[in-house]
Amino acid sequence: MKSLGKISAILVSLLVAGTLSNTTVYAKKHARHAHHSPQARSYAHPVYGTENLIAEINQAVNKADSNAIIGIQVKSMKHGDMLYSRNEGHLFAPASTLKILTAEAALIFLGPDFKFPTQVQTSAKSSTNGMLDGDIYLVHSGDPSLTYYDLTDLMVALKSQQIQGINGNVYIDNTAYDQDNIGPGWTEKDTQYCFAAPINASIINHNCISLGITPAKTEGHLATIIENPRFYYSGIANSVVTKGSSNRSCHISVMTQPDNTIAITGCMPKGRYSRGSSIVIADIVKYNESLLTSLFKRFGIQVSGQIGARTAPANLSVLAVHQSKPLHILISEMLKKSDNIIAGSLFKKIGELYTNRPGSWSNGGSAVKQVLAQKAAVNISDMHLIDGSGLSRDNRITPSQMIQVLDYAFHNYAINYEFISALPIAGVDGTLKNRLKNVAWKVRAKTGTIAGVVSLAGFAVSKDREPIAFVIIVNGHNGNIWQYREIEDKIVTALTNYTRT
Repeated sequence: MKSLGKISAILVSLLVAGTLSNTTVYAKKHARHAHHSPQARSYAHPVYGTENLIAEINQAVNKADSNAIIGIQVKSMKHGDMLYSRNEGHLFAPASTLKILTAEAALIFLGPDFKFPTQVQTSAKSSTNGMLDGDIYLVHSGDPSLTYYDLTDLMVALKSQQIQGINGNVYIDNTAYDQDNIGPGWTEKDTQYCFAAPINASIINHNCISLGITPAKTEGHLATIIENPRFYYSGIANSVVTKGSSNRSCHISVMTQPDNTIAITGCMPKGRYSRGSSIVIADIVKYNESLLTSLFKRFGIQVSGQIGARTAPANLSVLAVHQSKPLHILISEMLKKSDNIIAGSLFKKIGELYTNRPGSWSNGGSAVKQVLAQKAAVNISDMHLIDGSGLSRDNRITPSQMIQVLDYAFHNYAINYEFISALPIAGVDGTLKNRLKNVAWKVRAKTGTIAGVVSLAGFAVSKDREPIAFVIIVNGHNGNIWQYREIEDKIVTALTNYTRT
C-alpha cells in the first residue's frame, strides 16, 4: 500500500502540473495589463494567514445580491483544518457539481476499470447454411458512449461468423434500467435539448441526432438536409422553404414524429450559410427497431421473424460484444464536459447493481448515498440525490457534505488519481478552459449552473503548494450568473495566493 505522504505528494504534483512554466508565461504575457485586471492584482499579492483569507472571502461574498444564499466551505487537505465556513449545513441545489458525488460513488462501487457491455445474444443451438435457428437479442446495459458505428461493428462481427440469416425474431432488451427516462424535476423545456436526452439502458449517440440544413440556391425551393454518417436517421420529412436573402422572419422547427421520423418545417433565407440542428430520440424502442431493420438489410442478413422488444432469457449464447472504454475515461469526459447523459447512466447503473433490480432514479439515489456513507464516511442526513447530473432542481446537498466527498476523494489512494485528473483544469480544459486563466493549472474543479444556481467545487493549490478543497454554492440569485462566477473566481484566486506564514 502506498504511504499517505507519497500519495499526497503525487496529488499535489498533479494539481500543480505545469504551474511554474504556465504561470511565468501568463505573467509575462499579461504584465502590461495588470493594472486593469482585479484578478491579476490579487494574483500578485499573497494572502497572509487564515484571518486575511477569511477577510478576502467575506469581501467577495459581500458584493452578492441580498436575495442570494451562499454556502462555502474551505478545508486544508494537508493539515485537515477548516479555513472557512459559511452556511455549511444549509441544503442547496448543487447543479452540476452533483456529478462529483456520482463520480466518486461510481469509482468506489464500480471500480475505475468497469466497462459497459453491449451484447448480441442468441437462443439458437445450431445453424444451417449460415441460418441461425433461433432468436437474436441486442442486450443494452446503459453504455452512455455507445454509437451507431459501434452497432455496425457488431454487425460486422456477425458477418465474420458467416451468419446469413435468422430463422427467428430479433429483440431489443433495454430492461437493465426502468423506462422512466426523464429525471424528476427536469423541466419540459430542458427535455427538448440533447443535454437532457432520455436516460435509458439503450443510449445510442447520447440519444441525440444531429443534422445540417442548407438553403437552396433558388428562392421557393426546399432546403437541403445534410445527414451525418455518424448517426442513424429513421426518416426525414423536409418542408423547409428557401426565402429571399433579406428575409429576417424565418424560423425552423425540428420535431420527432411518433414513428421517429424527423419533421423539419419552416423557412430559411437564401445564402451560403448552413445551420446545424439536434433533436432528441423520443421513442427509444422504436428507434432501435428501425435501426436494426436498416442494419440487417445493409449487411444482407435476412430475418424471418419480427423485430421488437423483450427481456433476454438467461443462458443465451453470446455472438458478439462491444465494450465501452473504462469507467475512469467516461468519468473524465463526464466531469470535463459536464456530461449529463454519462452522469445519469452511471447513477442508474449503480442503482441497478447495488439493488439487483432495474436501475432507476430512486434506487440510484439510494445506492449512491449508501456507497458514500458506508465507504467514504459521508454524512448523508437530509441529502436528496435525484438524477446524478444536477439537472434537477430537487437535488439537495450541504457544502459540508460536498467537502466530505472531496476529502475522501483526495486521500483515498484507490480512486484519487482518476478522480482529480478528471476534474476540469482552470484556464486549460473542460468547463474551466476560459475561466481562472490568471491561476491556470492551480485549480481543478467542477462547475455548476442551472436557473438560480451557480456552483464550483474542487481543489486549489496555495502559494505554499498546500492542497485545499473548496465548495461554493449560490442559490436564489437574481439571474446575473457572471456576477457570481466572478465572486467564485475571486475566492478561488485568494486560495491560490494563501500562505500560512
